[in-house]
Amino acid sequence: MQHDERPRFHLTPPVNWMNDPNGLSFIDGRLHVTYQHNPDAPHWDRMHWGHATTDDLVTWRHLPIAISPEEGGPDAFGCWSGCIIDDGGTAVMLYTGAVLDGERRRQSICAARSVDGLLTWTKDPANPLIAEPPEGIDPDLFRDPFVWRDGDAWAMLIGAGTMDGRATVLLYRSSDLRAWALIGPILSSDDVAPAAGADGPCWECPQLLRFPEADVLIVSIVDRAPGVRPSHVMAFVGRLHRDHFEVVHAQQLGIGPDFYAPATTIAPDGRHLLLGWIPEDPPPANSDRDWAGSMTFPRIVSVEGDGQVSLALADEVTSLRRRQVHCGSHDLLADASPWRWDIPDQHLEVQMDIEPGDAAEIVIELLDDDASSPEVRVAFRPAERWLSVERRGIVSVAGRSSQGAAILPDDGARPLRLRAIFDGSVMELEANGRTTATVRLPTTQGARRHLTFAAIDGSARLVSLDAWRLENGRSGVAFGRRPSPQAGVRPTSDVPDGRP
Repeated sequence: MQHDERPRFHLTPPVNWMNDPNGLSFIDGRLHVTYQHNPDAPHWDRMHWGHATTDDLVTWRHLPIAISPEEGGPDAFGCWSGCIIDDGGTAVMLYTGAVLDGERRRQSICAARSVDGLLTWTKDPANPLIAEPPEGIDPDLFRDPFVWRDGDAWAMLIGAGTMDGRATVLLYRSSDLRAWALIGPILSSDDVAPAAGADGPCWECPQLLRFPEADVLIVSIVDRAPGVRPSHVMAFVGRLHRDHFEVVHAQQLGIGPDFYAPATTIAPDGRHLLLGWIPEDPPPANSDRDWAGSMTFPRIVSVEGDGQVSLALADEVTSLRRRQVHCGSHDLLADASPWRWDIPDQHLEVQMDIEPGDAAEIVIELLDDDASSPEVRVAFRPAERWLSVERRGIVSVAGRSSQGAAILPDDGARPLRLRAIFDGSVMELEANGRTTATVRLPTTQGARRHLTFAAIDGSARLVSLDAWRLENGRSGVAFGRRPSPQAGVRPTSDVPDGRP
């Protein structure tokens, strides 16, 4: 079986490089996703905004590049991350412009506008709207505007880092989306207990979600370790006041380990929708692969009664299920060999219900048939409700942490339900509908994979295993091909404002 590395149902670039999602917007029920894109090579460089759209969250159509750097302008070295909002029928893009100052970037906040359904954009002649960061902020760590309507004015969050190495989120306000007044930092790494895991030199890609019971501030953490950039994602639950964010609870958002820089929007039915970037390195020099990067499946964000933020795969992902395979129960005993299940397809969903019994730990491993060591190890310790996901083997995400973990809420006697979705080189995991993980899988050469299930220091029971091949049966732009310039575009001015 030839291994199909490219995901079929996750959004990937038509060619070359992709990273952060930007400007999620619904128009006539279709989700538009713009994203960081280098159209010239499959590696990080001078960023443009790519553009894709979907009407079912799993089938993607690429549109022309939304916006590009301009020589001599404030975005000469790239149009970096930001957002899209609605201003009385005109779509407004707020983005990070960058220029080179020696070997370092200097970043500013710029704007562009569209009146044809996000297809073409005109940059604001007043750019940059915010030419430089406030005193004490590193000019290369001032980025990723997130804007929403706040009463009779506009509010904007900017991710930042100070010159002395502290992460922060800045708040600005404006009456016209052009002249912005600094309110100040609403939250900094100094305000959060070190044990929370939010320390870093910069907080990137701030997002604010507003629920009746709480506000949720999401930031992406830049790692302090040399040579490591993206680390993980944090959610702060509390309330945004006029000039500060009051934190009641802090948690890592998702288990990771390959999940970063999420963007959010509100779906027409009121759900808070989130997409994240699945980081990876550029292809090696001898590779014929001409793309790098992909987005996660869409998630739904919610705040539970216990104050925890939950992530669950969007219901639309189940529309891909075809040709169900059902396996009955199997006892998992500490002194027995692991139970093995062969994976019949490279694009597959597997749902597993497990009764922990008296086992100290339950281990599920993903293995290549030709390898002796696992590619992914999932472990659950029932007494602590501790779930970990570890990526192993050679994979193109060098320098990033290979493991993520979370404490699952206590669901009483309910079995542990895991959903694992395999889509080429991507594995996504959902646990009890409360948290998710994303793993970039190693490349295999013509080999199949299988899962093994084992109990350690006690017994457990695999109650059921159900699997579905992933298919959608729909035609559209073939992945890896460029679309016609007008493909799938229905001009409209009905652009949601991106408010949380």
